[in-house]
Amino acid sequence: RHPYTWALISSLPQLGSKGEQLYSIKGTPPNLFQEIKGDGFAPRNPYALKIDFIERPPFFQVSDTHYARTWLLDPLAPKVEPPAALQAFFAEGRQYAND
Repeated sequence: RHPYTWALISSLPQLGSKGEQLYSIKGTPPNLFQEIKGDGFAPRNPYALKIDFIERPPFFQVSDTHYARTWLLDPLAPKVEPPAALQAFFAEGRQYAND
């Protein structure tokens, strides 16, 4: 549900994908010795909203046991979908789960 999670999953090596270059998150992580304004992932997030650079997002409840800190889950935020390759990965995982 969060672009950072999508990026982390995309960076995992996949069985049967020998020789393919792994995805890497562009940019550098924030300096933890400095105060982070807004969402620390915003400069590296192609889905970042203007508010991400200004105000840290609150936690939004995704399920009974899962919360995510992203403005993209705000009811007023635009709807975004994971990249097509990641959607295919999720669909394949659901197929194996149902077998």
